[in-house]
Amino acid sequence: MKKKKKNQSFGKQLTVLIVLISAVLGFAAVTVSYRVYSRDITKYYDKNGISLVKTLASQLTADDLDRYYKTQDTDDRYYEIQNFILDLVDNNDVEYLYVVRPNGNGVTFLFDSDLRADADGDYYAGGNCSLGTYVKLEGAFAEITDQLLAGKEVRPIVAQDATYGWLMTAICPVLHKDGTMAGYVMADIDMNEVVNTQHHFLIGLSALLLTLTVCAVLLSLFILRRTVVVPINQLTHATESFVEANRAELSEGIARVNVPDIRTGNEVEKMAEAFRKMQEDMAAYVRSLIDMTAEKERIGTELSVATKIQADLLPRIFPAFPDRPEFDIYAETNPAKEVGGDFYDFFLIDEDHLALVIADVSGKGVPAALFMVVAKTLIKNYAQSHDSPADVFTNTNAQMCEGNDAGLFVTAWMAVLEISTGLLRYVNAGHNPPLLRRRGGTYEWLKSRPGFVLAGLEETRYRENTIQLGIGDRLFLYTDGVTEATDAEEKLFGEERLQRNLNDFPDDASVREVLGGIKRAVDAFVGAAVQFDDITMLGFEYRSGQGGAGND
Repeated sequence: MKKKKKNQSFGKQLTVLIVLISAVLGFAAVTVSYRVYSRDITKYYDKNGISLVKTLASQLTADDLDRYYKTQDTDDRYYEIQNFILDLVDNNDVEYLYVVRPNGNGVTFLFDSDLRADADGDYYAGGNCSLGTYVKLEGAFAEITDQLLAGKEVRPIVAQDATYGWLMTAICPVLHKDGTMAGYVMADIDMNEVVNTQHHFLIGLSALLLTLTVCAVLLSLFILRRTVVVPINQLTHATESFVEANRAELSEGIARVNVPDIRTGNEVEKMAEAFRKMQEDMAAYVRSLIDMTAEKERIGTELSVATKIQADLLPRIFPAFPDRPEFDIYAETNPAKEVGGDFYDFFLIDEDHLALVIADVSGKGVPAALFMVVAKTLIKNYAQSHDSPADVFTNTNAQMCEGNDAGLFVTAWMAVLEISTGLLRYVNAGHNPPLLRRRGGTYEWLKSRPGFVLAGLEETRYRENTIQLGIGDRLFLYTDGVTEATDAEEKLFGEERLQRNLNDFPDDASVREVLGGIKRAVDAFVGAAVQFDDITMLGFEYRSGQGGAGND
């Protein structure tokens, strides 16, 4: 089971973010300030140290240093230089001043400002290093041995000594005329006070910045809480409680806006205004939705009534004429919407004449259904007046063309059967031709020259056709919703598939079984695709009479 993610409040996230940013900025400020301060103070001592060693180096000659290094004997010149070194130490802020000659991994002392009598001669132990004392280089000095042997300029070295603490050693070479090294003047300057000052500066600066940071964080959080966090929490609570607090009001379309009056002068105030507008729009939308739902329910109710009325207009009780064994008839329709424009009809004009009608109104829905009622009523009225099928369509067309501003039209096929003889007179107004199956044969198209659609052109006259039905002959009437049924790949059911499916039925299958089988075949072909057109079918079988087979 997936655990629900725990959300942190915006206030906590904002606090953590401000603290982290303040800590990073404070650390950066302390680091930069400390480095700038240390650099400046170190540069000051570097400058003094370098000046001091250069002063001493200017009083020395390479020849003197070579002589003292080789002979290790003192003379008047040696003591004159030694006294000068002591004067420099007394008059400058320097701990030690000495002259050495690098060789191998160490240096040989030529001069040393430390002349204490109790010195034991160990440089690292703090003793006097007299002429000729050899000391091995260690630490940072060992790392620059090659530079010293080459007589190169070396920057002052700041290092911590085990005996003296922090020292800065300034170094200046004394060179022969050919640039080779004769020796180095070195001065050790006590840096302990400087380092302590740096530490105090670091601690004081850190404490000051920490205090300022804490104050800034607290002030920022106070301001942000008043101007951002609290208003956002108010908006969140108002949003969460809007539906619950207005549940009954929303259903009645009278919901109240509950966004508080927030005056922060920033984006939060604008957001509050947007939330208020959103709630007002939501309330208005709910009111509109309630009205629309009520209207939709009303229309749905009316459509249900219209569907029932339309269904009641079509013959639905089968067998339709149980006392007439001369024929069998069955029909069904499936509208694409609640109501449709397809219709079928069959009725006795008199005891010896049966009318068969199938039609398809252009369009779908309510307009087509209304037009369908008009067409069906006119056709039946004219037919019951014993008009011929051609006259029925001619008169119906003339009547329907009047006031047809919507531009609707009807394709229709009608036949009148003389029951006693099997003579069938039929007329086609732009409709799909039916299929005829002679007894023992196969379904073939009953084609004829179709007339123009009904309600299309005034003064259109229709041509009548006749055919002689024999016992066992069948007719299959349908609308284009059958052949134009479309599957998910937009392929049509088609006339060939319809004819093939009809011919697959055995001779003894009833017309009801045939229509049911065709409907199942269409449904299987369409699958999950949407039905776009009304589907209507009518099956008829002539069972008895005195007529024989034949047509004109």
